[in-house]
Amino acid sequence: MSNPDTGVTRSEATGVTRGIEWLLSVRSLPVRLAVLLALAAGCMIWLTESATVLDWAIAVAAVGATAIAVWRPLEASLLTTALLAVGFEFGTTGPLAVKVSAAVVLTELAARHGSWRPWLGAAALVCAYLLHDDGGLGATGYRALVMAGVPLLIGGLLRGALESAARARRAAEELGMHRAAEVAAARMAERTAIARELHDLIAHHVSSTVLRVGVARHAIPEASPAVREVLDDIHASGKETLADLRKLVTILRDPDAAGESFVAPGDLLTAIETAVLRTRRLGNVVTDEIGDVASVDALSALTLLRLTQEGLANVVEHGGPGASARLVVDALDGVHFLLDSTISNGHTKSRPSGVGLIGLAERVELLGGSFTAGPSATGWRLAAHLPGRAS
Repeated sequence: MSNPDTGVTRSEATGVTRGIEWLLSVRSLPVRLAVLLALAAGCMIWLTESATVLDWAIAVAAVGATAIAVWRPLEASLLTTALLAVGFEFGTTGPLAVKVSAAVVLTELAARHGSWRPWLGAAALVCAYLLHDDGGLGATGYRALVMAGVPLLIGGLLRGALESAARARRAAEELGMHRAAEVAAARMAERTAIARELHDLIAHHVSSTVLRVGVARHAIPEASPAVREVLDDIHASGKETLADLRKLVTILRDPDAAGESFVAPGDLLTAIETAVLRTRRLGNVVTDEIGDVASVDALSALTLLRLTQEGLANVVEHGGPGASARLVVDALDGVHFLLDSTISNGHTKSRPSGVGLIGLAERVELLGGSFTAGPSATGWRLAAHLPGRAS
């Protein structure tokens, strides 16, 4: 592992592997230094006789050199080996603490690298032992092989465990990506199926209704103006519904088109006035104060239109024939929407509630705005505020 601060704690890794990664990370450095200093002090106090100031200095320097192994393991290995050679040459006793430090650093070097670097560090450590003849060539050579070979073996095992964990994580990530792709494909297939059903069922019936109303308009030319006005309104509403359905089908088939609005910001004023005019034709009195809304973004424009349509539909359904409403929309400081309705005297229908208002609240909240709907002194109030968004 070339990165000293691995810090990998993915759930696929075992507890042992996570412990190894932590030991090789920068975060473990204070703990490691404290433990090694305590062990070195114990070696010098209880296991080393007549330790001199030089012995202490070499031992502390060797422990300090182990910190470099987090970033430069090869350099740290060569430095501790050099300190061991100095201890052999000038120390009055065997530098046990330095031997332990050299073995620890060589283990870390073998755990981090699998190329020539661990072998170079091991060769340098063997040379340091062989240059200090202590008990004959055979004993010295055996000691050198043990002190260099065991760290190489342990470090290789640690590196193998880390590489296995890394492979397992990569395999799990690839599997997750594959599953995500399968889910996305399944969702796309479901979207396509829904779009097909919408087109084959709803759009077909709406098209049939629009066609029949168009035929009726021409079949009864002697109809009264009121009847013709109703037929014209049904015909226009049906055509608008078909246009919205086609856009919805397009979005279901192509999620990338989800950002498109059913109404362009420049057409918002006209769309709101059309909804107001339709409500007036049904016998309700609606006064509107519409500011400059051409600068709002597409999502806010669509939300404002849906607020207007749902609010006015509730005025017609729940307010009664004599209900009136005041609609205020402006975009001076953010986007403000207000619809105050007055319920006619003696009207007993229930007040607006249900999925329509819930859907409006979700739309507004998704845009980071606020939404309120509830009874007022004269009837019902619907209000919303959307944060200012660039178009």
